[in-house]
Amino acid sequence: MTRLEIQMTNQTLEPLLNEKDIARLTKRSIASIRRDRMTGKGVPFIRMGKSVRYTADTLRSFLKSLERPEAE
Repeated sequence: MTRLEIQMTNQTLEPLLNEKDIARLTKRSIASIRRDRMTGKGVPFIRMGKSVRYTADTLRSFLKSLERPEAE
């Protein structure tokens, strides 16, 4: 069962974010969000027709993966 199926089964489907939300939350331009998406370096996304959406969970995981340990 996929994560989406689990969320839908539990009826706890979280609201989806659009690229403007991602740009605002990460303090980056929409153009850089689009560029990263096109090169496969950005936040994993869901495509629904022509619309692109993101889950808050996926954004959190992506940002967590960018963390680097502090230098000693």
